[in-house]
Amino acid sequence: MIRLLIIAITLLSVYTGNSQDYFRIKTDFMIKGKASSGEQQLTVGKIYYDKNIKKIVFDISFPEKEIWIQKDTNLYKIVNGLVTDKQKTPSIVDFTIYNLALNGSLSDFGLKKTNFKIIDIEKEGNSIYTTWEPPKELKELYGNVIIQNTDQKLTGIIFKNKDDIVVGRQFFKKYINIKGLAFPTEIIRETTINDKKIYEITTFSNIVVNEFTSDDKYDFKIPRHK
Repeated sequence: MIRLLIIAITLLSVYTGNSQDYFRIKTDFMIKGKASSGEQQLTVGKIYYDKNIKKIVFDISFPEKEIWIQKDTNLYKIVNGLVTDKQKTPSIVDFTIYNLALNGSLSDFGLKKTNFKIIDIEKEGNSIYTTWEPPKELKELYGNVIIQNTDQKLTGIIFKNKDDIVVGRQFFKKYINIKGLAFPTEIIRETTINDKKIYEITTFSNIVVNEFTSDDKYDFKIPRHK
């Protein structure tokens, strides 16, 4: 459960233009993970997302056939047509890579629409580093976020806690263009949870934008609980 929770929470924004034309995205994905203990994990499947439905559907094919759905503040695990697990999560759909890409939140990680504010901007070569400070009411929970943009695309993010300690890093690489939508096909991520580091490489392939078929996949009906 923790691994898929990380998938839902940490796959984040990309740069795009003319986003008003984009409403739906489908992609194959593969996640290779390694914990600080040395344990390695592999997850393979497909992802379906429609920004009007705001339901992320993870159709997992390996290591086991199952479906995960992130909807509002709930994460559902579905096996053989039944909900076998349900967890409360933060409401993160708006800040995932899929939603921000389709809605054209550019490279600001969606922070422009929050109460975070820019406190520093630095330029180095082709990259611009922007430091965002959380609002006063959130400073006991979160620290600054540093965003790297290269050639108008999000290429890196650093997350800090309230004590100014780095708790996560992400690097966005190998962008491709699908119908004018720029999307990274590789994300390298380092996350610290309970003082333990988790390393992951996520790759995307066979990306389809604005598919007009398979409506049932994008609006997968959540069955009754087991």
